Parts: sequence; C-alpha cells; structure tokens
Amino acid sequence: MKKTILTTIAASIAALAFVHADGKAAYMTCSACHGADGKGMPIGAKKMAPTLAGSAVVTGDASVLALTILKGIKKEGAEFIGIMAPLEAIYADDQKLADVMTFVRQSFGNEAAAVTKEDAAKYRAQWKDIKEPVSRAKITELTKKEGE
Repeated sequence: MKKTILTTIAASIAALAFVHADGKAAYMTCSACHGADGKGMPIGAKKMAPTLAGSAVVTGDASVLALTILKGIKKEGAEFIGIMAPLEAIYADDQKLADVMTFVRQSFGNEAAAVTKEDAAKYRAQWKDIKEPVSRAKITELTKKEGE
C-alpha cells in the first residue's frame, strides 16, 4: 500500500516538474536579457533588461505581458542596454506562449495566476492588429489602467 501511494506521489511530482520544465525551456530565449534569475542581465553598471521579479507587467494583467512578449518594446532612452524584441514568431504556438507566461508569472518570487493555452490565444487575438513594438509609456499606461 505504501509503495502504491509513494509511486502515485512520485508520478504527480514528475508531471508537475514536466509542466514547469516546458515553461523553463521556453524562458531560455528570455534569459539572454532578463537573466536566469529574472533580475536582468548585468552589463557593467547597467542591465540588458529590467527585472521580472515583482514586476507589475509580469504579475498584473496577463494580456499586457502577452503584448510585451508578442510585440516587443521600442528602444527608448538608455536605461536598459537591450531592446524587448518582438517574440511573436518564437512563441507562435499558444501553448508555448502560455508556458513561458506562466513560468515568468510564477517564478522569481512572483505568485500570479497561470495562463492557459486558451488565454494565450485570446491575448494573441486581442493584440493582432499591432504591427510594431510598443512604447514603454504604453505598457505603463496599460499596467496602471489594470491597477486602478
């Protein structure tokens, strides 16, 4: 009896690890700028990209995070060395988009809700008419609207 329970528990843990691994694997593209720890890859005194830990964009309205991932952010100013490239082609599969969004929303100390494949498809449709990277001001505006 104990062996059966332990086998069931081990299988459940393995299944959870697999789901988490899909998001972690999808995050590899992001880690080039945001770092393995999600705190932004340091380049001298600056960073390639902002931290994802505790980010209102990451933990707030998931549609804004999807917009950021899919369409990217325009290079403005010199606060960060890198740009947020549009990753729509890399995350063309709704499940892969959902996996990376969930991973980021539930890693680095973040505790936001998971994103489903259906959610990802809805966000992709929501932003389909945007054809170029958005400004940081637009992302901030959308994030603040959600927090009001």
